[in-house]
Amino acid sequence: MKKTLITAGLATGLFFTSMMGTGADASASSVHYQDVKTSDNFYSAVESLIEQKAISRTNDSFRPYENVTRGQASSIIAKVLKLDIENVKDPKFKDVPKDHQFYKYIAALENAGLVKGKGNGVFGINDPLTRGQMSSILVKGFEIPLIGIQDVGFKFFSDTTFYTGGGDNSAVESGDVWLRFGGQFSQAIETMNYYGFVSGYKAGYKDEHHDFEVVNFKQGEALKRSQLALMINSMQKGTQYEYLYFKDFDITNRSVSIGAGGGWKDDKAIIDDSSIISIKEISNYETQGLLHGWASAGTVNNEYAILEPKKVGKTFARFDNGGTGKEKVLEITVTGTKGNFEVSYKDVTPEK
Repeated sequence: MKKTLITAGLATGLFFTSMMGTGADASASSVHYQDVKTSDNFYSAVESLIEQKAISRTNDSFRPYENVTRGQASSIIAKVLKLDIENVKDPKFKDVPKDHQFYKYIAALENAGLVKGKGNGVFGINDPLTRGQMSSILVKGFEIPLIGIQDVGFKFFSDTTFYTGGGDNSAVESGDVWLRFGGQFSQAIETMNYYGFVSGYKAGYKDEHHDFEVVNFKQGEALKRSQLALMINSMQKGTQYEYLYFKDFDITNRSVSIGAGGGWKDDKAIIDDSSIISIKEISNYETQGLLHGWASAGTVNNEYAILEPKKVGKTFARFDNGGTGKEKVLEITVTGTKGNFEVSYKDVTPEK
């Protein structure tokens, strides 16, 4: 299944730097809202929402610096994702009657498993959408597989991912580091962070045991309307990645620890012609584990490969199949055009 993501860097400062512009697209025929200028860095993102009919072009203002409510966000996201809003099952939220303007959008998101209530049968329709909630909804909505803890490394948010180890009084010896996701939305947030969709608040100091600057995400803070527009726009444009799920082809690809402080080594996964399509990452869904492995850390089964199609052509992918000595071979065909490639797979493993 094709997924479109942006490259890391395009979203730098997306949420937490100044909202004022840095070269937004000013070629659009008109400015639809009196509070959105062509110089604003969210101008193109707002225009894109208008073109998708996710927001109304007839309103006088967009209110970019106001918090987006859970009801408003539901309407925008359901429209962007083109969910079926007519044939919905009533989620029976006490604060979302069937005649409410956002009812069908909230119901569509709930039916799709993208949102839940806040307990006691309440959705919280007028409550602000938080950054953590937003990360979870968009990762699920755009069907981006969650990254595993080993892909986080030391580029994590200090209030979403926690570690033990590396210090003089470490519970993990030899400088090894044990990482774990620390909250309800942490894995989704770090997935967004991995792809460069979000940045955080610099704490102004470095970690006491490792040479990295502490950055917090503040997942409980409210999201602005302009920030939601930027996020959606970023996730709809940019570098195209494909996800090859190993279970679909009976592939057992593993990460194996290679000794104290030595990290992890994946089973072989190679593409014959990486100019056609390349492997960005091999990943799994593990929520905790050693960043630097040691001899007793064992083995983790990987779940999928992140692939980047680059041009039309045909090549082969070769995988060691779980240390069995047998090789799994897939024929990969890339068709279409850049940014809209179609990728197909065929198991051509030789019979032995």
